[in-house]
Amino acid sequence: MPFKVIAKDFSQTFVRWTDAVHMANSLKPKLKGWLSDIRILEGEEVVWVYSKSHTHPMYLGPGTYERLAKLFVQEAMAEAAANQPQQPWQIRQHQFDWGSRTYLMGVLNVTPDSFSDGGQFNTLDSALTQAQALVTAGIDILDIGGQSTRPGAAQISIAEELDRVIPVITAIRQSSSPELQTAVISIDTTQSAVATAAVEAGADIVNDISGGTFDPAMLSTVATLAVPYILMHIRGTPQTMQQMTDYDDIMAEIVEFCQQQIQNAIAAGMARHRICVDPGIGFAKTYPQNLDILRRLGEMQSLNCPILVGPSRKSFIGWILNQRDPQQRVWGTAAACCGAIAAGADILRIHDGAEMVDVCRVADAIWRT
Repeated sequence: MPFKVIAKDFSQTFVRWTDAVHMANSLKPKLKGWLSDIRILEGEEVVWVYSKSHTHPMYLGPGTYERLAKLFVQEAMAEAAANQPQQPWQIRQHQFDWGSRTYLMGVLNVTPDSFSDGGQFNTLDSALTQAQALVTAGIDILDIGGQSTRPGAAQISIAEELDRVIPVITAIRQSSSPELQTAVISIDTTQSAVATAAVEAGADIVNDISGGTFDPAMLSTVATLAVPYILMHIRGTPQTMQQMTDYDDIMAEIVEFCQQQIQNAIAAGMARHRICVDPGIGFAKTYPQNLDILRRLGEMQSLNCPILVGPSRKSFIGWILNQRDPQQRVWGTAAACCGAIAAGADILRIHDGAEMVDVCRVADAIWRT
């Protein structure tokens, strides 16, 4: 839960207790000239007070001091771990050296109802053709998904999701194309059973739009599978998320959510260096909020994990361009990708392979060399 520092004409929210205390301490010299105290709130509860009549902080509630002291130590330990250099991912013959360049994740939706390309690749032949086109264009990861996560999408059964994705993964691995045989594959799923079956069939990464919140077995399952995990921020479900877009500070909440889920993943046995974070463009976000995320994406670097961003063909681009057809949003996507690269994105999830490969090469030449 975030901490809020409140004083005269001042209010700021912090994810970490340590940062809230540091801010309160920095405000102390001004206290003598104020009529009000400096307070730190955890949620709606006051947990710390600096008063004009006291030279030391007062805490409220039994056990508060001990709990916050432990939190201070935990945050210091987590900060020390987070400040370690990011380890590269070695997957098959491919190495992902974070910060050296932008990597591209090509979308392969084998669904009848995805927002941009639903029904285009939901046969085995069309899926294989698109997979080949993406790897030939130069993308780094094939992201295969059988469950649409567009706003309002209905949840399908695990059996149906398996029927959609497993034959495609198997066919890619059994393809006569060396590029497909060795391609890095991520499975886009929120279900641990699907993740397990997909990795057994040849997938290399689990991409979970729920960040481990839809299936309580997901984090421990991925830990056992010992594969990289992409953890995304979301509120609600695809059916309800666009009714849940009220944030006090959207980036503070995204960072807090990711911090908590990283801790939960590590507690479940996952190696920290295998975790990637995604702010969830378009998931429980309004159009202006998506733009704010792209402007403030650098705030996620405090998590010290690779950052994935998925702006491709999203409706906020259509809103800006007055373009209802998602497949006509290629150049708007290019602009959003450039902004994400400039702000520090490590992976971009995209539909248009050849076009975004060129975009990334030029953007990387500007910002990463």
